[in-house]
Amino acid sequence: MAGSFEFVVTRKKPVLVTPKSETPKGLYYLSNLDQNIAVTVKTFYYFKSKSKTNQDSYNVIKKSLSEVLVHYYPVAGRLTISPEGKIAVNCTGEGAVLLAMLLKDLDKTRWTMSHGAISPLPPTNQISREEYL
Repeated sequence: MAGSFEFVVTRKKPVLVTPKSETPKGLYYLSNLDQNIAVTVKTFYYFKSKSKTNQDSYNVIKKSLSEVLVHYYPVAGRLTISPEGKIAVNCTGEGAVLLAMLLKDLDKTRWTMSHGAISPLPPTNQISREEYL
């Protein structure tokens, strides 16, 4: 397949990162557009540092996510159906999933990403609530 690439990945256990401080609770209603169009966004971030270890970088990202979830608190909530029958975000402050993966010698590796290459995340009730701050 043209444009494909391969890489060797070691997947770490997913962690549920909670907001650093208390966040507003309650339902956050989605727009009419959000009610009708389902969009899945998959993101992939790659960080490489000559001065920090992988664990140091992971800890910085995890701490930063915890801090930003205070301001973007709906991301730490869960989708639900409102009493009116509409999709809404229940702002529970439960947290967002952080999944770290280690890439083997990325500079010398050909990359491949295809659907199904990385298995889906487990349900959030099976993810550890790791204390890290």
